[in-house]
Amino acid sequence: MEVVDHKGASCFGSFLFVVVLFGLLAATPAVSLGAEALSTLIQDSFARHPALRSQQGLRESAQAGIDGAKRQFWPAPSIVTESARASENDPSYQGDDHVITLRLQQPLWTGGRLTGSLSKAEAQAFVAKAELEITRQQLALRVVQAWSEVLAARSTVEAYEESRNTHTRLLEMVKRRNDEGVSARADAVLARSRLEVVLADLVSARAKLDISLAQLRVLAGRPVDPAALVASVHHVPVQVPDAVLQAAREQSPLVAKAQAQAEVAEAEIEIARAALWPEVSLRAERQYGSFTHSGADPQNRIFISVNASLGGGGANFSAIEGARARHRAAVEEVQAQRLAVDEQVLSDLALVHSLVPRKASLQRARQSAGDVSSSWERLFLSGRKQWLDLMNAAREQAQADAQLADVLGAEQLTGWRLKVLIDGVDALIYPHEFQLK
Repeated sequence: MEVVDHKGASCFGSFLFVVVLFGLLAATPAVSLGAEALSTLIQDSFARHPALRSQQGLRESAQAGIDGAKRQFWPAPSIVTESARASENDPSYQGDDHVITLRLQQPLWTGGRLTGSLSKAEAQAFVAKAELEITRQQLALRVVQAWSEVLAARSTVEAYEESRNTHTRLLEMVKRRNDEGVSARADAVLARSRLEVVLADLVSARAKLDISLAQLRVLAGRPVDPAALVASVHHVPVQVPDAVLQAAREQSPLVAKAQAQAEVAEAEIEIARAALWPEVSLRAERQYGSFTHSGADPQNRIFISVNASLGGGGANFSAIEGARARHRAAVEEVQAQRLAVDEQVLSDLALVHSLVPRKASLQRARQSAGDVSSSWERLFLSGRKQWLDLMNAAREQAQADAQLADVLGAEQLTGWRLKVLIDGVDALIYPHEFQLK
């Protein structure tokens, strides 16, 4: 199994992540190949995924809602055409059969209904924007997940391929010794059995690699060469200040959506309260024709109207209470989303920190298993070790390689996921622009 180590570049990239993570220093180092490959895949998914286009359409609709709410402050023109058929002796309808009225109505005071409607429309636009960002974040995290699984599966396949080659060589060796009469037939049976197990593990690992590649291909909209993906790890410091959690909350689109929904609920309270007040409006109209006098000249009129209603059974008071309850729920949802962000970030940080010693232990175990396997093969040939010992050493080496591949995949996933959660999606797909801000 080949593990790519960029040494100095990797350390420099890790230092960059610490700087950006805490915002304590300013630096503009080069971005690693792994970051560039991952950012390209994420941008490809953004360019083609229909979920983003759907959310963009909803955002445009919400922007149109703001324009509509602003237009409610302006006069409302209307035209009314009426036709009447009445009895010949009806004194109210002795004039024209058709009357046309042009009207222009301007609200003078609505008790806050129009401003509340505008505030609600603006908050709904923020909700739509947050939902778009949620979709972007979810797509980015799905790409990170698939990308990490490809890296882990590729390393696992390489580990089992190496183990297959080792077991094949050992099987050939014991078959020759069996033919020479220096090894028991059971040794060859054991070697073949262990080889079959390794082949089965290899088939399973290749299937996982194919599945991960298929997921990544669907997200990116193009074939992906697993050999072109280079691992690039972000190392997170053990001590995490509160500023990190605060940055994650500020970047979270889920928190932003909850806050916007709270603003929507607050605007609904204002609208519901406005319904208790009378609405005052000014209406100007010009009437052509008259039902009472035939051939009358056009008439101009100006009205000031006051309209007030408490709703059926005082339903407006219930509407206010309902709006207040929704606002309280929305405020609690903001806090719930903040706690969810804290939980995710702290869990990922704990996982990353636990992976560091585990990775080091597995690397040492892998090295030791390789040394032991080579040593025991020499001891077996000299008659000082049993065949079973040699088989077990080869199996332990393969197991250590596979476990190390899983740890490397988890390290990729949690590191980049933390990058998205703390710094935002744009810091990942546009790293150079983010560094210049």
